[in-house]
Amino acid sequence: MVSYFNRRKFLIFLLLIGLGGCAKIPPSLEKTTPKIIFFATKDFRFYDTGLVKSYSNGDMALEIFNAGHLLLEFFISQNRVCFNRQCYAKDSLIRKLFGNDGLLELDFKAILEGREILGGKNKRVLKEGFEQRINDGNNQVIYEVGASEISLRELKSGFSLVIKGM
Repeated sequence: MVSYFNRRKFLIFLLLIGLGGCAKIPPSLEKTTPKIIFFATKDFRFYDTGLVKSYSNGDMALEIFNAGHLLLEFFISQNRVCFNRQCYAKDSLIRKLFGNDGLLELDFKAILEGREILGGKNKRVLKEGFEQRINDGNNQVIYEVGASEISLRELKSGFSLVIKGM
């Protein structure tokens, strides 16, 4: 006969085993870099200090603060992009931001890291970086990467992201 105490321990053990199999270990934060950030869409604009965060699993986040309060969190993983914890498939977010499918190959992680976008299309090397000017009819993109600044502007939709080092 199993006592009440032993039965209770056994049930708790089974519950923990069952939950433990589904639990995910959160990725560890590898790098946090403070920046001055201008982020604008047709619906909102932010210009303040922020952080660019890199995680061990390859995810990245852009966080914008005002007076110590988190105003915007832009989280990028392999298959989704989240704004303030509302997540989208990358394709649907691009349609929402730019109004068309012309930039479906845009890699937000590459932008945060200051790497070339859209396969290096129209890349022109400058003294301290590079620029890409892409005009495909649906979109007019100006992407510039310098020593201490990353700037992406899409002229037709009014989308802008400027990240300056501190």
